[in-house]
Amino acid sequence: MKTVLGFINSEMERAGIEYHLLENRKPEVTYPYFVGELIPADPAAEDGMQEFTLILDGFNRKSSRTEGTILELLEEAEKIEEHFPPVEGRTAALGNQAVAVFYCGCQVGETGDEQLQKVQINLTVKTWKGGK
Repeated sequence: MKTVLGFINSEMERAGIEYHLLENRKPEVTYPYFVGELIPADPAAEDGMQEFTLILDGFNRKSSRTEGTILELLEEAEKIEEHFPPVEGRTAALGNQAVAVFYCGCQVGETGDEQLQKVQINLTVKTWKGGK
């Protein structure tokens, strides 16, 4: 799993997305940013395939780098969709396993703070392990 998470992290960097697993621990937050949580969708299939959902929560607030708008977050969502296409996905062979990541959708969410904007993006992550 560490290898798959590393792949996702490096691909987010390549797409120009500020991404953190589980929480943003930076002492000074830079907006917009995304926090991801990987959740198993199904148990391993007979062919060794495992499927997960990566839930990305994106946040934006007015700062020196951003106006803090929902539109800016939706532009980031478009970058993610372009980098992880819904049909062909982003794929890689990583040692003895393969991974494919697909964009599934985006929705605007509430934060309870009128100055903090939020979107949720779902990605499907499929992995296959080969022999040792």
